[in-house]
Amino acid sequence: MALSGSAARRYAEALLALSPDERAVAALRTSLEKLAPVFDRVTVAGLRDPSVPMKERVAALTAALAGEPAEIRSLMILLLETDRISLVPQIALAFGDLVDRREGISKARITTAVALKESEERDLARVQIGDHLIDSSVRAKLVALGRQLAS
Repeated sequence: MALSGSAARRYAEALLALSPDERAVAALRTSLEKLAPVFDRVTVAGLRDPSVPMKERVAALTAALAGEPAEIRSLMILLLETDRISLVPQIALAFGDLVDRREGISKARITTAVALKESEERDLARVQIGDHLIDSSVRAKLVALGRQLAS
């Protein structure tokens, strides 16, 4: 997750604020998730190359983004012109986090004692959401029942 005050998060928040509806948000998220891995070290170095005039770099980026939403194209050109193009992967992560939070989706880490089969994955015993641990194993239920009966 991007830091709350980070530049990537601020760009992601601005992009989300520009989104007119849920369909647009989904299209922007899909586009960012598709583009994020493209902006690796080599690509970013090429786009930052001062020996290539900025007009040519913008033209190349614009051509490469021809099928993307207008908001994404505008953001990428802004990032290129302000020398922040390396933030694209972090912006994609921050945007995804913001959309998930807005939709009430939390990321969870699942811990089990042994590897699970697909059918067993549906019957998870321990779930950790953030710092909150939910233990629904038989042992934990028996301990809770014992406490209830004792009181």
